[in-house]
Amino acid sequence: SLKFGLCTPELLLVGGSIWWWFKRKFVGMVFGLKLGLKKSQVHPPREDKQEGSQSTKGALTVNEFVARTKRCREKGLEPTKPELIAYARYLGIDPIADGDLMWIADEALNAPLPSEWTEHHDSADRVFYYNVQTHASSWAHPLEQLHRDTYKKIVLFRSGDLSKEDQLKKLEDMQKKCEQAEHEAHKELQLWTEHTDEQGQKFYYNSDQQRSVWTDPRPARCHTLYLQMKA
Repeated sequence: SLKFGLCTPELLLVGGSIWWWFKRKFVGMVFGLKLGLKKSQVHPPREDKQEGSQSTKGALTVNEFVARTKRCREKGLEPTKPELIAYARYLGIDPIADGDLMWIADEALNAPLPSEWTEHHDSADRVFYYNVQTHASSWAHPLEQLHRDTYKKIVLFRSGDLSKEDQLKKLEDMQKKCEQAEHEAHKELQLWTEHTDEQGQKFYYNSDQQRSVWTDPRPARCHTLYLQMKA
């Protein structure tokens, strides 16, 4: 059965900005829908669908590493530096040239799940993800590509042949986009309210879309905004 734990969220406004308040509250938690699905209904992906899903003798796969890291963080333990570097390389991050961007790898390990995804483990204790809408399984976290793209975006900006004037103009444009994204995220977050059903199970309701979900969709939305603002 899936672990299901959610703290009552609070939206904090700091200097007019949305502070990513979920980061510390939800580290080490599993974000997944409590569906009551039978084990036979959820299957791991095919072995050839995700790079790093297959293990070589004596080496951890990416999915084994992610699963182990989650367990260790529940005990207050962090991955070793070599492990984090290996994971960063898997994400396409150059830990030598871009050591200051290693935070992206750490954020990827802490990334919450969108509300339509659930987290599971196969018989080898490798983590995989299941989409309850499409009924598709994936070895890759649904927000993994977002972290890859964040890294590429920062590196591209650094390596660009723009003049200082053009760089400043681009930064101003990016700042405006971030402000707009923050405004939209704030509006979207306010539409979700937390409720409890007759069995004491928390669920979340969107008054605009008139739909309910078991998994709080706000952590993933805030995580996406956070990466956009950091980039």
